[in-house]
Amino acid sequence: MLQARGVDVCLITPNGWANEPDFQDTPTQGFAIQRLAVIRPGDVNRHRYRSTAELRSAIESFCPDVIDIHEEPFSAVTHQVLSVIDPDVPVVMYSAQNIDKRYPPPFHQYEHRALERATVCYPCSRQAAAVLRAKGFCGHIEVLPLGYDNTTFFEGDQSLKDVELVMVLAGRLVPEKGIMDAVEILSQVHNIRPTRLVLAGHGPEQMRAIELAQTRGVERFLDVQPWLRPDELAALYRSAHVVLVPSYATSTWTEQFGRTIVEAHASGALVAGYATGAIPEVVGDAGILARQGDWLRLAEEILAVVGNADGYAQYRSLGRALSKDRTWDAVADRHADLYRRANSGDCTSRPALRSAKTRRQLARKEFGPTAATPSGTRPFAVPILRRGGIPAGAIGRIIDGFAEPWVARARGDL
Repeated sequence: MLQARGVDVCLITPNGWANEPDFQDTPTQGFAIQRLAVIRPGDVNRHRYRSTAELRSAIESFCPDVIDIHEEPFSAVTHQVLSVIDPDVPVVMYSAQNIDKRYPPPFHQYEHRALERATVCYPCSRQAAAVLRAKGFCGHIEVLPLGYDNTTFFEGDQSLKDVELVMVLAGRLVPEKGIMDAVEILSQVHNIRPTRLVLAGHGPEQMRAIELAQTRGVERFLDVQPWLRPDELAALYRSAHVVLVPSYATSTWTEQFGRTIVEAHASGALVAGYATGAIPEVVGDAGILARQGDWLRLAEEILAVVGNADGYAQYRSLGRALSKDRTWDAVADRHADLYRRANSGDCTSRPALRSAKTRRQLARKEFGPTAATPSGTRPFAVPILRRGGIPAGAIGRIIDGFAEPWVARARGDL
């Protein structure tokens, strides 16, 4: 889509990723792809390319006008990319991190240098934008949502006259996604009208969900499916009356966007979930939200909406309207414009502020608050630091683990 807007693209990406399908058969869609070997495949924040020389050669061979680093500013691979690029080339940087975390060395230094180097940042939520500004990024910030393919995801013909109400929760079947709460909601809603819950994905909560459904007497109405292809997932959404997003905030993570929300809106489903992380921002007025953990209230709200044809139709209409600005076409228009502005120097910046307190105050005023967690609004990223104490002998282990990139460089491995 970017190429259709006059942007030549070269994608540099890992040649494999832990627990993911082989990338070699991925269609190129007409743009250049260079797949390079990585150290720690599957580790989002600590992976890096095995050969810095190969990385430098791959970048230089394309002669880019703009570098887009689709990684977090604090990540090891962002630090590596910035170490090899021309200092005069504009850098556009992504972020989804919506928690104002405090990082240990060297990640704190990586983040600081990256935000100094970036020309433009395009976080996927206002919460992530607030984190970037609070951390000291002075350049232009453009909040760009994660999009969807509207040729695959489009409105279904769900009707409240259907014999069975269909609810869907798609994604990782892990505790923080509220899988058990979804089963509890099924048990409550099914008491009032026939309902089926589809869990589409994979994870450790699968068996626990089945066991809870058996305990609640609704095991026949729980359908667990594996990961689905995009077209299969889209078909499932078009059959869904309700898509659930009952995500929990943990000490280190909360929902950063929730692409399932966008896809559900486009498919004509009612979105129902918890008001955690970026979920309220993405849902807007086109869904119903409850306090984290209050699955009983959420079940009651779902029953109230599906019991009112006009109210249900209004939510569907609001969701479809919201989804129109989140197609990949709409996102590509804004993204291409961002590249051109970065390349032309047409991006305003603000004076740097030394006071972290002042930065956080201004960030909140500009974008709203960052995400909250059980550990507060500015938790430590390392569990041992969040607990407030470091056992004897642990300092060395922490330093050794985080110093590995520098050790590897000294050995000539990078």
